[in-house]
Amino acid sequence: MRLDQFLVKNNYTESREKAHRLIKDGKVKVNDKIILKPSKKVKIEDRVELIEPEKYVSRAAYKLLKAINEFKINVNQKICMDIGSSTGGFTQVLLENNAKKIYAIDSGTNQLHKKLRNNSKIILMENTNARYLKKDDFEPIDFFTCDVSFISITKIIDSIKKIIKDNAEGVVLIKPQFELEPSKLIKGVVKENKFRKEAINNVIKVFEEKGFLILGIVESPIKGKEGNIEYLMYVRNTI
Repeated sequence: MRLDQFLVKNNYTESREKAHRLIKDGKVKVNDKIILKPSKKVKIEDRVELIEPEKYVSRAAYKLLKAINEFKINVNQKICMDIGSSTGGFTQVLLENNAKKIYAIDSGTNQLHKKLRNNSKIILMENTNARYLKKDDFEPIDFFTCDVSFISITKIIDSIKKIIKDNAEGVVLIKPQFELEPSKLIKGVVKENKFRKEAINNVIKVFEEKGFLILGIVESPIKGKEGNIEYLMYVRNTI
């Protein structure tokens, strides 16, 4: 059996994608030797171990961790909203930082990791289009995160504004590939730095027009699936 398949079948990790990453990062040993090839054949009698078990349900967690550490963000006992929660990487980090409650919003279903599903602090809102959020469904939000794909983040600002407090803060993931016209992409990837800057400036402009103060922007430590460079923007609502 392939090593990546072995890791999933024997519950070392949840998916082939995570197994690949663990192996490529040198975090898997077979018979006391670090193996870097996911296709390595292993037998039942082989001794397989993880050097460093995966802590988070999604690599997205490291994106929000970067912002929290870079901007010294405090979510202690705050009511939070995670738009585009998916498997729950951002949600898990918010929990880890002692958020009081988290509304986990996603357009899909059955994506939130089983480790998080039964946590009483999480209000799971599946099959929910973030463009049409209703204020009555939420307590006033102190802090929000947003990681969405296949749509410009600017399309959901008005919806966010309805839910959050006047002084609420948030971290928004800017994905240039979804902020630009297709002609500026090569096979789905923004190759030129000038176009990435254009995407960032476009997002900043709209957020400022909607009454947000831009507190900082930093490059995400993790690229998008196609290799796109993405950015974390820290904002505060001022109106």
